[in-house]
Amino acid sequence: MWVIALHFGAGAVAGAIFNVRTLIALVALVAAECIAVAAASGLSAALLSAGGLVAVQVGYLVGIYLRSVLERAGLAHPSIRPEHQR
Repeated sequence: MWVIALHFGAGAVAGAIFNVRTLIALVALVAAECIAVAAASGLSAALLSAGGLVAVQVGYLVGIYLRSVLERAGLAHPSIRPEHQR
């Protein structure tokens, strides 16, 4: 169960700080983890590991929401990125 909590925390931090490319990298990493756990421990352990995959995504959404709440409260500043001019 602590694995799901760690995955949730990693997703929340990624959602609050990083962009969606980081989520894609995290999902790929956790999917590889699910495959490795399934190969090493069997299907029942892989189902718990798949819960970690869901936890990363839900944590990312919570992190995005937390960031928006902090920005509205004035405690955080939105990231300003200049647009590419072609």
